[in-house]
Amino acid sequence: MKQIPDPDYPFADFQPVYWSPCAEDSDETAVICSVKRNHGIRGNYRLHNPRDELNEGKQFLDRTIIEYRIAANSYPLYTIGDFFQSQYAFDPRAEGNIIGDIAERISRRITKYWLKHFSRAGYTGGIFDRRFNPHERDNFIIAHSDRYILKIRKYPNLVILDKSGKGKYGYENIKELDGLFDYRYGERRHILVLESKLDKINVDCGDLVENLFTPLKQLLPASTFTYVLFSGQESIFVKKGFERLRQIKQIPQKIFESLRAEGIGMLLFTFNESAADFERMKNHLITQYRSITHLGIELHGRMRLSDKEITLFDGGETPHLKLVKDKQTGLWREVKLTHKGKRKSQA
Repeated sequence: MKQIPDPDYPFADFQPVYWSPCAEDSDETAVICSVKRNHGIRGNYRLHNPRDELNEGKQFLDRTIIEYRIAANSYPLYTIGDFFQSQYAFDPRAEGNIIGDIAERISRRITKYWLKHFSRAGYTGGIFDRRFNPHERDNFIIAHSDRYILKIRKYPNLVILDKSGKGKYGYENIKELDGLFDYRYGERRHILVLESKLDKINVDCGDLVENLFTPLKQLLPASTFTYVLFSGQESIFVKKGFERLRQIKQIPQKIFESLRAEGIGMLLFTFNESAADFERMKNHLITQYRSITHLGIELHGRMRLSDKEITLFDGGETPHLKLVKDKQTGLWREVKLTHKGKRKSQA
């Protein structure tokens, strides 16, 4: 097996390792492959609607629909503007695309935060040169060789193009990247390639080497490469003795061995969110999209009901709709919603 080229590889403690869980005086010689450390980032999400206090004073397209919080930091995981830049529809038929997109956004956010706080001796940045304009970043070519092109397709997703003679300009798309990070540590440049597989790890090892890391080694030479795979615990770890052994399943172990043979590191990270959390976020996005675009909606939140008031919630911090019964006519009318904080300040 080849070793990671850099003897001072900073992520060694996070890579899978082989060891024996058997007692020293035991005749058994079983060896398993385990992950010693996870990313350790405790993130959590919050659902919002455009009326929530978090969105006061923001331009309409900048209003947060899903917020992601890490420590004291708040990040807009999904905004109203993202609805209108999406490549898929926000309805149940596209739920796989929606959940996959949410998983990519969370994994990018966690990885970025993890690298930023990883070590005082390291720092992120450097993947873009002076030609890069953040306002015109789509279709920007990051690097190219005689055969390959690495470019931003639609930020922050990237693609690798191969000069195969096929396609409109003689290039064809051979690989899509969920994210790419340039991390400098000591004298070395580390390129981390991010991929998220929420339900099932169905990665082809041969394709990973041939169409991802072989081109990247030509495009970004003199770099050390690491494959960062995010997935759920049930997809990565053997269920039996999970908390104690953290033994990885056969498929991720095969990926690790294939990459190690090429001198490429691998990190296996898990989401903080459960399958139910991703389902809840997906339903919330569909509800908010339909509400914003004035389509009929189905609310998945709670209802507060009395003889005089009906209040409907959609997952955000404030109600989605509030109806008050008219004493004279007996009809229900919608009332304008105000934030609790404002009501307190006016009292």
